[in-house]
Amino acid sequence: MRTFNKSNYFSSLDRLVTDEIKTFFDKSILITGANGLIGGSLLDFFLFLNEKYQANISLAVVVRKDLEVHDFFQEQKVARIIQSVEEVIHFDGDLDYIFHTASNAHPQAYDLYPVETIMTTVAGTKNTLELAKEKDAKLIFVSSSEVYGELPEGAKHHVENLYGLIDILSPRSCYSESKRLAETLIVSYIKEFGVEASIVRPAYIYGARFAEANTRADVDFIKKCLAKENIVMKTKGSQRRSYCYVLDCVSAMLAVALKGENGAAYNISSDSGNVQLVDFARKLAEISGVELIFDIQESGAGSPVQNSLLSNEKLKGLGWNEGFDLSEGIRDTFSNILVSSFKEMK
Repeated sequence: MRTFNKSNYFSSLDRLVTDEIKTFFDKSILITGANGLIGGSLLDFFLFLNEKYQANISLAVVVRKDLEVHDFFQEQKVARIIQSVEEVIHFDGDLDYIFHTASNAHPQAYDLYPVETIMTTVAGTKNTLELAKEKDAKLIFVSSSEVYGELPEGAKHHVENLYGLIDILSPRSCYSESKRLAETLIVSYIKEFGVEASIVRPAYIYGARFAEANTRADVDFIKKCLAKENIVMKTKGSQRRSYCYVLDCVSAMLAVALKGENGAAYNISSDSGNVQLVDFARKLAEISGVELIFDIQESGAGSPVQNSLLSNEKLKGLGWNEGFDLSEGIRDTFSNILVSSFKEMK
């Protein structure tokens, strides 16, 4: 695991603390996918609350391999269930909240393992729903902006009740279609069993806990910047994306956990992050001091969706607002990682 700048990271995490956050004090929380960008950052925040504010939050995780924890959190107790979410989850003890973040979330996984991508999402969601039913816990499911498909003609942003087209006969649709089915499974459990659950649909989330194996273009750009290598774009980068810093994603998930309606879905995006891919790359290069170079080789690979801008008006209705604009989020990403540790991992 790469080494973080504790002082900078704690300062960033502290920006998420509000009076409402104290609702999570003395609660029991389980997170799936806690080695990932979103799940890991969420876990970090709860561990931070325990360390700085003595929040007494009981934490458990479901991970495929042993949990990766920062050195400065090593002394804290986290119950670890090491298994795939495709297996039935057994947990002794009470739970108040379950955050289901586990999924195959990068393009190479969709391409090489479409069946596993589907089963991780669908079976994993069923198993977390069963656990939520057993424990009478509220489930927060991390879906995806990819459930929308291509933005309908004339629309500027994806809103939660307007869906575009997805080619269901393309194996690349394994991710988006499995997320759609998981959402339907959730509302079905609500209707049939009275489970309490809300859904979040994150934009393109970035941050310092990115997975080394992630093959998404924007993640590759961040790796290049940290290694002080130039960013090479092989497309024009005209795709319109909603980029959101991971700590804003965490605060949004917590807002939905506390105030989200049962069975409702909420987009997670930041207004300042609604840009083209090339603009995101240019901002990364500018802040990190590397060059942006074009070597156009349009291949048609990656997401076929050209516009995935998300409206966050529904989320704002819960009282949420972004805490980090695009420049701040990028700077914080770089500042949180001790660059020497990144170079050692290469």
